[in-house]
Amino acid sequence: MANKIKLKLAKFNEVVKQEKWSDGELAIKMGVSTTQIWRVRLPDDDPRHNDPGGEFIAGALTAFPGLKFNDLFFLVTDLRARNDKEKPKTT
Repeated sequence: MANKIKLKLAKFNEVVKQEKWSDGELAIKMGVSTTQIWRVRLPDDDPRHNDPGGEFIAGALTAFPGLKFNDLFFLVTDLRARNDKEKPKTT
């Protein structure tokens, strides 16, 4: 997997706090489970962590219609995969 979508956690938590929503209310507004929200918020090195998937992303953008994808998410490129593509092929 060369690319991953990551949540801008500080921004996400900031807008949730502004709305004064509990995780349960947020889950309903996003159309996802509270477990999905919890797993995305975990640190990357936690084995229970999940990166946001399509359902989570769509739900966040629905819950916060004034925000754009780039406000809440960013793309991480795996440098090893990118470097492998740039290496000249030898035969």
